Amino acid sequence: MSEAQALMRIHNEALVADEMHERSRKMLVDSVRFGAAAGLTQRQISQAMGRSQPEISRLLRFHGQTPLGRLLESKRRPLLKLLASAGGKNVRVFGSVSRGEDKPGSDVDLLIDFIAPVSLFTLSRLEAAAESIVGVSVDVVPSATLRTNVAENARAEAVPL
Repeated sequence: MSEAQALMRIHNEALVADEMHERSRKMLVDSVRFGAAAGLTQRQISQAMGRSQPEISRLLRFHGQTPLGRLLESKRRPLLKLLASAGGKNVRVFGSVSRGEDKPGSDVDLLIDFIAPVSLFTLSRLEAAAESIVGVSVDVVPSATLRTNVAENARAEAVPL
């Protein structure tokens, strides 16, 4: 076998290994999220998977797959702080960013539980502040105001930020 052939083989096998690693990670994340969507506790999921509860918690959080998703993930702390200041909790990403299908010009959709109802003025202020943090348009959607026909899909694809 020539040096060039050996290098090509190593290169190709590394590509296959990287693809398998990515697929196995996706399977793991999908399984954890399936368990959570089915109403299982993190403890139940961790026992079923033979993994620690902190690892399950980490896998349940949003992991950006695209440039916008990674940007959003990097701005997680300031966004959560901003939204908590207005009584927001259980902040979830939904829409194209959560599915990894966002494109240039896509916005970020955040589904949020608020301790008390928020005014349109407060929502507008939160969206503007979130946009200044992330650098793209952000829709802040109170979970209590979701229309029934939209709520099921939004909650099904929502991933904790």
